[in-house]
Amino acid sequence: MSISVYYSAKRAAALSQEEAAGIRTLVTKYSVDDQIGKRRWFGKTPNWESFCIYDPGKPSEPNVVFEGATKLPDNTQEFLWQGLQHWCALLTEVRRLLGGAEWWVSVDDHEIHWDITTQSYDPAR
Repeated sequence: MSISVYYSAKRAAALSQEEAAGIRTLVTKYSVDDQIGKRRWFGKTPNWESFCIYDPGKPSEPNVVFEGATKLPDNTQEFLWQGLQHWCALLTEVRRLLGGAEWWVSVDDHEIHWDITTQSYDPAR
């Protein structure tokens, strides 16, 4: 059974070119593609999947400017937790980049709340 983190941001204003470029930069910064390749050779590492952003030209609802879902590593509880923390760190940076959006982040049906004090998604809270 796979467990995924789901995310979406809505706002009236579309993504600017600068915001889209910023998102691409962040996704590259948090990429696990090198680790996916290493798993084939070394095993016993998280069974990562790449971060997935749905086609912004085909939003699931009006005013959705950012959305996607990414399967979390599920080969151990430790790797699942590591994956959730990793993707929450990326989503924190994306949220900070996209001002004025209404966000929703969850693991399956469990919402991950935005911590107003730390301005972050902290799955431990």
